[in-house]
Amino acid sequence: MKKNLAISLLAIAMLSISCAKERKVVSKTIVEPTCFSEGYTEYRCDDGYVYRDSFTSPISHSYQNVEIGGEEGVIYEVCERCGHLKIEYDTSEISTEVVINPDRVRPSFVDHKVLACSMILERTPDDAIRAMRKAEKHGAHAFMVYVTALDQVYWTLHDFQRVFQCVDEPVLSIAYSVSTYEPRNLSYVEMENLLRLSVEAGASAIDYQSFMHSEFGTNSTSEHATYRPSWEEKGLDMSFVDTSPKEINLNPTVLARQKTFIEEIQGMGASVLYSCHAGVEMNSTQAVALAKYMQYQGIDVAKIVLGGSSKESVIEHLKAIKICSDEMDIKFSIHGQSTLSRLMGPMFGSYIAFCVDTYTEKETNIQIDLATMIAILESPELSGNA
Repeated sequence: MKKNLAISLLAIAMLSISCAKERKVVSKTIVEPTCFSEGYTEYRCDDGYVYRDSFTSPISHSYQNVEIGGEEGVIYEVCERCGHLKIEYDTSEISTEVVINPDRVRPSFVDHKVLACSMILERTPDDAIRAMRKAEKHGAHAFMVYVTALDQVYWTLHDFQRVFQCVDEPVLSIAYSVSTYEPRNLSYVEMENLLRLSVEAGASAIDYQSFMHSEFGTNSTSEHATYRPSWEEKGLDMSFVDTSPKEINLNPTVLARQKTFIEEIQGMGASVLYSCHAGVEMNSTQAVALAKYMQYQGIDVAKIVLGGSSKESVIEHLKAIKICSDEMDIKFSIHGQSTLSRLMGPMFGSYIAFCVDTYTEKETNIQIDLATMIAILESPELSGNA
């Protein structure tokens, strides 16, 4: 049988070669490269066959400064080749004045189709405000402020109000024990106090870690095995436990304490994003099971960061996102430790795209840049305008 297959393939190859020899090129078109596309030579044959070769790389934009509108702190440049308009903002010219309004209506964090959320890691309120207003001009839908990145002297209601009320979009507060700039070594109660203060100051949502009030890193397989049967009796799929995930707790006593705080924040008018950096690979079934388990805590958004960056892993992540889109009652964000996963997740239904407006020494990780994510989310195919 293998011999017959080889003969058939050889015959097809010979026929293709014969047909190729009979083709005649009837036209030749040289397409020059542009700022957005590569160049090539295109050949059209008498039988309709078209092929390309001699590819050349796209050329760089050639920007020239232009005067448009005269807005202070805004630099406009137009490419003399393609007409593409580039807008840059001088952050030193962005105002840091904030009118604090005690009656301000808190922007909703969950009433959107998808959020391109710009990460803010700054040490002072003024720097945070400039970064947020700059990202706002670049189209950010929401902001994620690491309040523990702020120097501790600014952990006050007034400074938090300035940060959380400086833009019209919803702002998510994160209070992680490990700061980008220096160790914080905060207790769970101290982290909760910062989150509570954020909401008092106007934050639309908080990032509440799923291991709060448990011993970090002690969620062992044996501990999970102890509580797993009781959750399965409630009808929950606990297959994610087989992967020994980090940052997830099954202890009813710990979860009851978490739920008390979650309900307190929701009672203050803010949403709760419940985050789990699992740190392990999961198949789509396990990832969905974890999301549904997290939903059981009465949260508003489930955020899951999985391990794995291979194409196979990304496929499992996207499958999980599609299933969650069909079956979950709350918003969710699922991605792995890869740019591809973070880029494609929102296209398949993941609610939040965590982005970086401007890469800095502290922001050089795998987060997607804001401009790219906005362009993708606003494309006709995804915006419903195709």
